[in-house]
Amino acid sequence: MSEFTAILSSALFMLIMIDPSDKILLVSLLREDFHIEDIRALIVRANLIGFLLLFLFAVSGQIILQEIFHIDINALRVAGGFVLFKIGLEALESGGMITLKKEKNILALAAVPVATPLIAGPAAITTAITLTAEKGIYHATAAIFIAILLTALVMFLTLYVIKNISKTTLGVFIRIIGMFTMAIGAQMMVQGVVGIYLLMTSVSP
Repeated sequence: MSEFTAILSSALFMLIMIDPSDKILLVSLLREDFHIEDIRALIVRANLIGFLLLFLFAVSGQIILQEIFHIDINALRVAGGFVLFKIGLEALESGGMITLKKEKNILALAAVPVATPLIAGPAAITTAITLTAEKGIYHATAAIFIAILLTALVMFLTLYVIKNISKTTLGVFIRIIGMFTMAIGAQMMVQGVVGIYLLMTSVSP
């Protein structure tokens, strides 16, 4: 597998962790109360903040885990997988992943809740740290950058192209995505448990 193909594969996995489906719902909800220009500014600012947060964790996350908290990367996989599984379960049950507070200034939503946790959430942060540990900082940064660009593209397409989305159709779509999100979360937990088991058996006398 070429380096570009590997980075693209990691970027698509990161995109799944970011989960564009709830961004579609977010933009659809915002269109009801705000002007397109304001939503466009929100999309740019939120994705920029999300990229910076994920990059920060990609660069320093492994050091923080191992040097400060002494947490193994596999334990982080288990925790991140559990959170992702819970998010997917909530989406499957309710057909939505976000609760939006009414704000007069839309840009007040850019950092919280849009940039974090909707973009740079627990699963995405776990993936950023894991990519750095396994592939290196260049690979992780490139994957994060591509995933953020794709996330922003999805949000802009929703804003300008998909103008009338039935809430029923959107709910069904999000429930389907929620099922796949649960599966990915379960897989992350299994990988983490297997990694911890192999680590323990390798150091046991």
